Order: sequence, then structure tokens, then C-alpha cells
Amino acid sequence: MPSMPSQEETPCPGCTGPLKDVVTGTCGHTFSRSRLLPPSQMGAQPSCQVLLCVLCKEKEPMKPLVVPVPLGPLGETCCEEHGEKVYFFCETDAEFLCVACREGPSHRTHAVGVLDGAAQPYRDHLQSQMDARSLEKKQMECTRRREDEKLQELLTHMHGKKQQVDEAFGRRRQELADHQCLLQARLRELERQIHLEGEAYTSRLSEEIAGLGTQVQALGEQLQRPVSALLQGRLSQYETKTFVTPETISPDLVKKIRDLHRKILPLPEMLRTFSENLAHYLDTDSGKQLGVWGPFSPPSTQSKAANRATRYVKCGA
Repeated sequence: MPSMPSQEETPCPGCTGPLKDVVTGTCGHTFSRSRLLPPSQMGAQPSCQVLLCVLCKEKEPMKPLVVPVPLGPLGETCCEEHGEKVYFFCETDAEFLCVACREGPSHRTHAVGVLDGAAQPYRDHLQSQMDARSLEKKQMECTRRREDEKLQELLTHMHGKKQQVDEAFGRRRQELADHQCLLQARLRELERQIHLEGEAYTSRLSEEIAGLGTQVQALGEQLQRPVSALLQGRLSQYETKTFVTPETISPDLVKKIRDLHRKILPLPEMLRTFSENLAHYLDTDSGKQLGVWGPFSPPSTQSKAANRATRYVKCGA
């Protein structure tokens, strides 16, 4: 039996001493071989006797025990019985053998292989697993790069859409501001004309009032004259002109005010309807609502980037 330096420091669960000549039963427990069989029962092939586990007391069947692979380097493993280096591995007893053990009666008829050859299937399996994991890792990295590119493209598309929305609403705001300025200018012009015609009306009316005042005063003076003087005069000289009240503002200005009033009157309802239709348009899934934008028509086609982004979102869903 070879010595296993890396396991000697581990205590045996059966005797709490160091693990020596380690075996593992079919029950899964690992302990020293000396705790499994009395020395008087040790035969030429002790690993094939009926054994009793010292931990679970389970009777073991007639099958070879498994010897754990030593944790230390194989080059440092030496045969405990002969003190020679271990070069072989007994597949029947799962034991490491030196040259003397290999030629001994206990393993002469067993399937024995060189250590490197015995370990080759394990190396091949590990290499196969490593290659498979490496390939899977590369595939996942490619998938991550591809999806990252899609996400970045989608984010770029969203950024462009944000700018498009800002530009669209900015243009609408500018157009509304221009229309507002135009209406305000027309209202200010009408106010100016109203002030001018109002001042003219007030001035003319003031002149007429002053003239009437002069006539009233003259007539009052005539009333104070003696009867003889009144009779000498003619009645026609006391007649006054009929006063015609002037128009406050001209008919042309009235027409301008009425025309602008007819334009402004439905404006709040138009803007409210536009706002409601826009909100309804944005809340619908398809976004295909007729007459939503009023005088503003939405784009009829999407860009290639928008189509790609839409396909990506549908695939992701």
C-alpha cells in the first residue's frame, strides 16, 4: 500500500487517529482499513472480504472498496511496504503499486496500468468538460456582445426619438407662439384704431356740445329782452340747427373687429380638441387615429432604425 501524505493529518472518524491505509465503503464513509477488519482476518485480498462499517454499522457486500486518490503529487507517493516510488495503479483494488507490489501475488492477476495511463481518462474527461465550458463561455460572450449592440442601438433610437419629440413640440410651440404674436399684434392695432377714432369722436362731440352751449346762452339772453325788442325780430333768427350724433367708431373698424372676433371665438375649442385628440392618439396602442393632429400631419413612415428597434422589442417580448 502507498502512503498518502496529504491525508495523514486528517483524523480517522472511527478512532480519531490519523488516517492510514484509507478506504471508502459503499456507504460513503472513509476511514482507516485497520478500523474495518481485525488483523486476524486480513487475507491476500482484504479489500474483497465482507466488511462492516464502524460508523453506520452497515454490512458491506462483497465488492472492492474504493481507495481515495491522494491529495499530494503522485511523484511524492511512495509504497509504504517497500519504500519505492509508485508507478502503477491497480484498477481492481483501486490501489497505487510500486514495482514490487505489481509483481506480488496480491495484484499479479489484476488489471494494472501505468499511473499516467490510468489518469488519462480523467484528463480526457476534464479536458472535454473544459473545452465544452470554454465553447459555452465564448458563445455566451458573443450573445452578450450581440445583445449589448442591440440594446445600444435601441437606446440610440430612443435618444433620437426624444429629440424628434422635442423638435416636433418645439416647432408646434414656435408656430403657436407666432400665431399668438400675430393675433396680439392685430388686437393691438385694433385697440390703436379704437383709441384714435374714440378721440376723434370725443373731440367732435365736445365741439358740438360747446356750440350748443353757446346757442343756449344766446337764446337765454334773447329771453331777457323787452317785448318790443322781441317783436321787432324775426322768428327765423332764433332757429337752431338739428344736432346729428356722430358715430363712435367707423363701419370699417366695426367690420375688422367682427372678423377678428369670429377668428378668435372658436380658438379655445380648437386647441382643446387638438390637445384631447393628441392625448388619445398617444394613449392608443396602434397610434393610427385619423384627424388627430388637426392641421399637423404625423410622419407616415418609420425609419430603418425604428423598424429594427420594433422588431427587437417584439422578439424580446
